[in-house]
Amino acid sequence: MQFNVLPELRHSIGAVSELEFEEQSVKVDDMGLHDLSGTASLLRTDRGLLVTLRATAVASVRCSRCLADMEMPLEILFEEEFVPVVDANTGAPIRSALPADTFRIGPDFVLDLHEAVRQYILLSRPAKPLCRPDCRGICPNCGADLNRGACGCAMEGDSRWQTLASLKREIEGR
Repeated sequence: MQFNVLPELRHSIGAVSELEFEEQSVKVDDMGLHDLSGTASLLRTDRGLLVTLRATAVASVRCSRCLADMEMPLEILFEEEFVPVVDANTGAPIRSALPADTFRIGPDFVLDLHEAVRQYILLSRPAKPLCRPDCRGICPNCGADLNRGACGCAMEGDSRWQTLASLKREIEGR
């Protein structure tokens, strides 16, 4: 997801370009993505390029309850301005007082979307992915997958709740 954007930076303000991309495999921190594809619309601004990205991907993750491997579809949408560090017409360095977290276009005029895509994936993915909404998880005693059936472990109650349990039995016995 790297594009040479020198021609786009030389366009007049308001000019729009469309870029299509497709990546077979991308690593985002501890998550593997595959079939990442989409379009990036580049709007020339007075400072750089406003990138509007629409993409889809499939993430390989683990269910947070039963730890089963699963595939999770992701939709990535963002709009960010990328600012060049070198003037496209003169090659002179551009000095600006932009915040440090501003996305930059390097001196080689290559627009690298990897970091922006990484940040937006981390923000948009579920904190605790589930293989299905009613996932029962694993048994805390033996580690059996409870989605496949009961494990046979005796259910141990928390001793702190025994007084309330006896009160419940007493009320139900009336």
